[in-house]
Amino acid sequence: MENYRETFYKQYTKHTKSQNQSPEQYSFTDWGNATKWYIRNWLPDNKNSRIIDLGCGTGTFLKVLESLGYTNIVGVDLSQVQVDRAKMECKISNLYCQSVFDYLENTNDRFDLITGFDFIEHLDKNEILKLLKIFNKVLNKNGRVIFQTPNPDSPFGMGYRYGDFTHELAIAPLALKSLINMNDFNNFEVRECGPYLHGLKSCIRLFLWNFIKIIFDIINLAEVGNCGARVYTRVYIATFRK
Repeated sequence: MENYRETFYKQYTKHTKSQNQSPEQYSFTDWGNATKWYIRNWLPDNKNSRIIDLGCGTGTFLKVLESLGYTNIVGVDLSQVQVDRAKMECKISNLYCQSVFDYLENTNDRFDLITGFDFIEHLDKNEILKLLKIFNKVLNKNGRVIFQTPNPDSPFGMGYRYGDFTHELAIAPLALKSLINMNDFNNFEVRECGPYLHGLKSCIRLFLWNFIKIIFDIINLAEVGNCGARVYTRVYIATFRK
């Protein structure tokens, strides 16, 4: 029997919201600008740093990296359709249609930054543990990992968790922190992927969001006596280092 991943990833782009928009449209408008804000101060200072984007899809984040001047970039994805699209949109030559495990286990490269946007939720628990062990081998000293993933702590997070048939799980921010600590990583930091200040409308949204967060905090305090991670957006972004 064919593995469901093989079935879905052959035509994965057809089932994504971005199918009719190019990475370039995203990178220099809302998604790209927001992502640059979310990962502020996390990217390497050296523009020649070796970077790999796991589950690179159609190259949306690769275009963000290109726009910021990074040149030593690798993208890996299991979907040939998406890799072909990324090759059309990006200047990057190192784009591979391959399992991230096969690529990382067979490469001689060492990386300064590993990213995975909307990626780890496609793995099962054993695969995530395996991936963290591989990171310990392929990351340079002080190398960084950045993940964006659905947030089960959000009142709406399960909509993202179950909104894609290929999602295997969702990891809460504090659960991810415990997991990376157990695997000898450090400097864990998590940020919401919510409103950020870049104009009048965003100012209003940010004010409303901060007010709503107070309500969520009160609910948590009333029920369990603490506010937990205080991360309530549908997806969140986290980083840790070797």
